[in-house]
Amino acid sequence: MKDNFLWGSSISGGQCEGGYASRGETVVDIIPQGKETRKIYLDQPGKYLQRPNGFYPSQKGVEFHENYKEDIALMADMGLKALRFSVLWSRIYLDDSGTPNEEGLEFYDCVINELLKYNIQPIITTIHFDMPLWLVERYNGFSSRKTIELYQTYIETIVKRYHDRVKYWISFCEINVMNYFLYMVGGAIVKEGEDKNKTLLQCAYNKLLANAVLVKTCHEIDSSLKVGCEVAGTPCYPETSSPEDYQLMMNEERSHNRYTDVMVTGKYPYYFKHEMDKYGIEFNEDDLKLLKENTLDFIAVSYYKTSLSSSKGNISNPCLEQTPFGWSIDPKGMRIMLNKMYERYEKPIMIVENGLGTYDKIEDGKVHDQYRIDYLNQHIKQMKLAIKDGVDVIGYLTWSAFDVVSTGEGMMSKRYGFIYVDRNDDGSGTLKRIPKDSFYWYKDLIKVNFIK
Repeated sequence: MKDNFLWGSSISGGQCEGGYASRGETVVDIIPQGKETRKIYLDQPGKYLQRPNGFYPSQKGVEFHENYKEDIALMADMGLKALRFSVLWSRIYLDDSGTPNEEGLEFYDCVINELLKYNIQPIITTIHFDMPLWLVERYNGFSSRKTIELYQTYIETIVKRYHDRVKYWISFCEINVMNYFLYMVGGAIVKEGEDKNKTLLQCAYNKLLANAVLVKTCHEIDSSLKVGCEVAGTPCYPETSSPEDYQLMMNEERSHNRYTDVMVTGKYPYYFKHEMDKYGIEFNEDDLKLLKENTLDFIAVSYYKTSLSSSKGNISNPCLEQTPFGWSIDPKGMRIMLNKMYERYEKPIMIVENGLGTYDKIEDGKVHDQYRIDYLNQHIKQMKLAIKDGVDVIGYLTWSAFDVVSTGEGMMSKRYGFIYVDRNDDGSGTLKRIPKDSFYWYKDLIKVNFIK
């Protein structure tokens, strides 16, 4: 691997920070825990906009806000070269008054400086499923152009503040996941009588503009900055050789590629433009010019699993094992994804999420997670093969540095981290941090900068 390859890990404010009393609410702060119900409310929050009494796991996370020095020291001991985290917009702007919260800005100053103290490169995501709730309540999120203006104010504030220390910027986390979770990713609520597809496409139009605004802002403030947007890597196989299954696969891939197509090429591909026209989304020439002139420097991608397209509906791939949470395990799919992505765009790729969400158990004060080591090792080997294929991969960041509240379930027991956090699904626990076996394995791997 190249000496400047970014071995690292990722976290997000909405899943780990806590510090609820010193910031505004985010979209996930009002979503309850629950494997079945949570996914419904991540798409449309329903009654939870009224904040009924209950347990909301994202409000406290794992209290990174209070423990960041200890956590970063552990990351330094592991040898991380990079940490990708999100700045909470709701900590920087408590409302739409245009006055930033200095206390929030100072917190991220401290996080960035603490990382740099240990030579860990900070990578900032501006929104990671943690949009301010006031944006939803006042403007219905990215369904409104006003949100682009407010986003520009927000990112100008943080880029000017941190650009001297942060060189990699990511606009959004998994922008294509908006296809499934409109409220969480787009900040929009579909009102009675409205067409959800139209609201989704309007959010897409405005988020793509906002991404271009970040690129433009970063490059104008500091020409050395590199800007990407994270997409969820979702390779899809046809179940059979039937034309029907292949057509379904093509449609599925397009639904995910359409966002990156615009952000990398600076224009709408014909199939995406056709869909926009179908739902009456109006194009503005100035908007199209902004997109054309402000394209991504790199692509950030997450990779967890692959799927099957079948005329029979949703089915599991019989060729693959599954995690305890029903996600397919497909290391070779990562090599396939990286090659297809690089073939399509020829932009540097940073893997910013890859990991195994499963149950961990403490035994004699330790966590023996050989299953996580095996999972990560298999995926890293496939990444290395993709690099040998000629793919320009500039970094590999796992999900996650330490255990956080899971997005889909709101559970702590679905654990991804190298560091165990003693917090239970009901919020109880000591918050003690315990390095797992995978912590020491990753430390050794980074040290030799090679695949074992």
